This record gives sequence, structure tokens and C-alpha cells, in this order.
Amino acid sequence: MKWLWAWLMSWLTVVNPVPSPSTSLGVIDPSPQLQSLGQYRYAVFAVNDLSRLKLFSNLTKKQESPLLKQLNNCQMLVNAGFYDEQDQHLGWFFSGGEELSPRQVNRLFDGYLSITSGAAEIGFAPRPAADFGLQSGPVLVFDAKPLKLTIKDDQPRRRMAAAITQDEQLIFLVILSPQSDYSGPLLADTPRIVLSINQDIVAAINLDGGSASAFIAPEVNLPEYQPIGGYFCYTKL
Repeated sequence: MKWLWAWLMSWLTVVNPVPSPSTSLGVIDPSPQLQSLGQYRYAVFAVNDLSRLKLFSNLTKKQESPLLKQLNNCQMLVNAGFYDEQDQHLGWFFSGGEELSPRQVNRLFDGYLSITSGAAEIGFAPRPAADFGLQSGPVLVFDAKPLKLTIKDDQPRRRMAAAITQDEQLIFLVILSPQSDYSGPLLADTPRIVLSINQDIVAAINLDGGSASAFIAPEVNLPEYQPIGGYFCYTKL
């Protein structure tokens, strides 16, 4: 399966490039809620009410995140998992009571985020009765320990992650470089960085990053450069 791993990493590099900082979308976000951690910046959004969290696909209309945020009355919007060149979700994607994409065996996208009856779970299999959820990866943290990742052709990218803390709260994180809104740590370094941001995290999973990622929350505005395949929306009261 070495060829499949190499293809996945080369696809992520080609389809998800880092835009030049000179482009209009590469301007450094001055958001005051972006905090510093060593050589990186980061932001965290905590989901206090899972009943207000929704998951949507964006592969049909490919609308931009500011418009999606407005149309769905989102207080926070963060991109979901990966998609391929045929505009298909990579792995399991369950939303609105419908399985839009089936589960697949994949060494890179080895994890699942499931929301079931007001509880969030990150693991290596989807919850059978999940209200909604997706397959993504790799899993970054499990049982409160950072997982060792060996990534061929690893590249510095803006990293997006979902995580669950000891008190069972779901949080979303973005980690990026001070020099570019679309650059950030190597994927192999991300588990350690995630736990450095919040030592109470017991599980975390990588979401799509780089130029096909978006993190829009109060006082934080990090839009995508390329279309996002899906997104989480935390609706306003």
C-alpha cells in the first residue's frame, strides 16, 4: 500500500498548495484572539452546546465560508474533512440523516468524529447511531497521548483539528505560521502542539488544512483560498 500513501500525500500537496503571502487572501489576520505558542499562532473555539452544532457538505455549490456563515446563521464555522479531485468526500460523511459518503479503509484518514445524543466522540470507528459525523485524520491524540506520525513528504500547512477534553467538551483548533495564514507546522509535529495548547485534551483528529481550510469565529477570520468540502456550523442563539 506504499503507493497509495505516496499518492495521498502528493495529492494533498498539489490540491492544497500554500498561497503566496502577497496574494489578497494571504494577508496576515490581525485577530486579537490569535495567540502565540513558540513559532506558531493559534485559536480555539469551544462548543458549549452540541445541539447548536451542525455538519454540512459543500461539494455541490462550493460556496465561500463568509456566505455559508451568513446563510446558516453560524457563530463559528470551521471546515470539515478532505475531498478528492472528483469532488467526493474521502471516507464516511453523515449529515442530515443521510450518509453522503461511505466508510473507507485508509491509513491516513484513520479516525472518526461522531456526535451522538449530545455527546462527541473521536475514535477509530464511527458511532453506529451517530446523529452526524465524518471520517478524517490522522488521529493526533488518543487516550491523552500524542500519536507518533510518520508522514512522507510532510509539508508545513495551516492545521485544523477537532479535540475532546477531559470534561468531554468538543473544541476546534487552528494552528498557523506568523508568516502566512496558510502555512503552519508539519503534520508530524501537530499532536505535540495540540497538547501544548491544551493539556486537558484526551483525543484529537486532524481536519483538512492548508488552503482548503477555514476558521471563522468571533474576532477570528481565517477564510479559505480553495473551496472547503464540508464544514461545521455552530449556530447563534
